[in-house]
Amino acid sequence: MPEKRIQFVSDDLVAQIIQGQKTASCVWLDGLGDEDDYNHSLIVGEYYTVYRLDKTPACKIRIIGLELCSWNNIPERLWRGETNTSAEEFRSDHLEYFHHPTDEFEFVAYYFKLVE
Repeated sequence: MPEKRIQFVSDDLVAQIIQGQKTASCVWLDGLGDEDDYNHSLIVGEYYTVYRLDKTPACKIRIIGLELCSWNNIPERLWRGETNTSAEEFRSDHLEYFHHPTDEFEFVAYYFKLVE
C-alpha cells in the first residue's frame, strides 16, 4: 500500500506536532477529498507521514477522528488541539485561511496522534 502523506502550511506547525503540542487541524469542507503528491484524503484510522515544506519527512501521525464544525461553534477539543487558548483565538488565527467566514460557515476538524 502506498504511503499516505500530509503537509501543513508551515514548518512551525510541524514542529508543534513533533513536540506533542498540536493534535488537531482543520480543512475546508469542499477540499476534504482534494489530493496532490503531498496531501492525501483524510481517513480515520490511517497513518500519514507528515512532510515539511521542503518535502522532507518529519514524523508520522494517525488520524483518530473527523468532525464537522461551524464557525460560530468551535469545539474545545479543536481549539486546544490547535494550540489555542480559546475559540476566539482559534477564529483569529484562521480568519484569513478561511477568507473571513460567516457564522454559518462549515469546515472539517481532524484529530490525530503522533506515532513516530
